[in-house]
Parts: sequence; structure tokens; C-alpha cells
Amino acid sequence: MNDETRLPERATGDLLSSEQLERVIQRAAELQTAREDLPDRLGDEEVLRIGEEVGLEPQHVNRALLELRAEQLVPSAHEDRALPLRLWGTGHVQASRVVPGDASKVQDQMDRYLRSAESLRPMRDLPGLSIWEPASDLGSQLKRSLDFGGHGYELAKARRVEVAIQQLEPGRSLVTLATDLTNERAEHATGWIIGLGLAGVGATVALVLAAGFPLVLAAPVAVTAGIAGGSAAAARTFRGRRERVELVMQGLLDRLERGRSLPATRSSIIDRISGFLDSME
Repeated sequence: MNDETRLPERATGDLLSSEQLERVIQRAAELQTAREDLPDRLGDEEVLRIGEEVGLEPQHVNRALLELRAEQLVPSAHEDRALPLRLWGTGHVQASRVVPGDASKVQDQMDRYLRSAESLRPMRDLPGLSIWEPASDLGSQLKRSLDFGGHGYELAKARRVEVAIQQLEPGRSLVTLATDLTNERAEHATGWIIGLGLAGVGATVALVLAAGFPLVLAAPVAVTAGIAGGSAAAARTFRGRRERVELVMQGLLDRLERGRSLPATRSSIIDRISGFLDSME
């Protein structure tokens, strides 16, 4: 190494964190591949060749290319109404993952899980996309309401669940789960606002009776405070609900990514009752 490229003595003795190491490697790769003769668009073979030049193993470059294409294929998130979005947060949750398995087999697993474990029914079943809603038959409602196994039926509380599965290459598929929780957001907001709004009315009556405040002054202040407090409380509780649904979705994707089968509810007396009711229809 000549004098022009030798690092300062203090710098050569510094220890790098993993984050700093990643930045150094990324910057070094940028510097090595920043050549004027490179075209604006590169094919896979050219990307692999450049990866080899900077010391990257082909399987890791292939995986990075696959994940990049997967990101481009993720369906766009649903648009949300502006006012509810600002007040209580988004009513949609979405999660994606590249998992092993052909799209048809992964779809079969998801279908079985949503039917048996979440008591959902398909609204639409298109190639690569299925849309689900809570099953409304008496047996399914009974199963969810009693919930003897403590399953929770988190997805069945949503307005609808969308499952998009796309084949990326043989043996690997992109799975995107999206849930519409706008029904629950409205329920949280309505419940809290009405509850604390009524509390404001009660506070108004108490102020008028106890301190003799004029009703025309006390009522607007107390009711407005109750509504504002209810809206803030709804935002907090709904955020917790949204996080819970996302955990469930990520847990399903974790199992798929590891090649494990999705959990299914065990047969119970409720299932037998449900089957009997279905047979009578």
C-alpha cells in the first residue's frame, strides 16, 4: 500500500460496528461498480458478474434479486379516508413474505387455515387472489363467540381479509396478506366518543348542580372535552388492536417461511354442532 492509500494510524485501530461494516461494504461496492460504461438497465447475468467482481456469492445475489422483484410485486395498500386516518390511524394492515413452495400449494394451505381456524368464507376466488369475510352461518358464529380453545379469531373480526400469492420462481412464492379493519376502527371511535361524551354531559350536570355554573357555558366545554378524550382513547386502543392483527399475520408468514404447516383448530363439540346445523340447511 503506498502513502496515498494508507489510512491514518488512528483509523486503522478503530473497531467497526456491524452497521458501520455494512455501510463500508455497500459504499465499496458502489465505488467499484460506478463505471461510465455500465448501461442504465442490467440483466441478471450482468448483475451476477458484478457481484462476483466485488466478492459476493451468486446465491446471495440471486436471493437479493428475488427479494427486489418481490417488493415490486407487492399489491398497493388500500387508500384510506383522510379524516379517520388522521384521527385514529390507518384501518388497513398488510404484510408480505417470500416463502418456499409453489403458489398453488401455498394457496391450499391458506385456504384450509382461513376456513377451519378463522371461520372465514371466500367472497372471491381469483387466480392469485382470494378475498375472505367472516362466515355468517350459525355454527361459525357460535364457534367464534364461545371460543373454547382460546384461539381468538383475530382475522375473523376484520371486515375482510385478502390473500395474494404470486409465483416468483419454481419452489418460491410471494405471499401478501391484507386485512381491512375499518369496521373495528369505527366501533372503537363510536364507543369511546359516546362513552366519554355522555361522561361530559354528566360532568356538566354536576357542575350546574354543585357550583351553579351557567348551563350554556359548562355544557359545550364538558361535552367537547369528552369527545376529544374519547377520540384520543379510540386512537390508542385501535392502535393496539392493529398491532395485534399484524402480529398474527406475521406469525402465519413465519410458519410458511420455515416450511411449517399452518395451525388448525382441533375438532370440538362446537365443530360437531356446526356440522349438524350445516346438514340441516
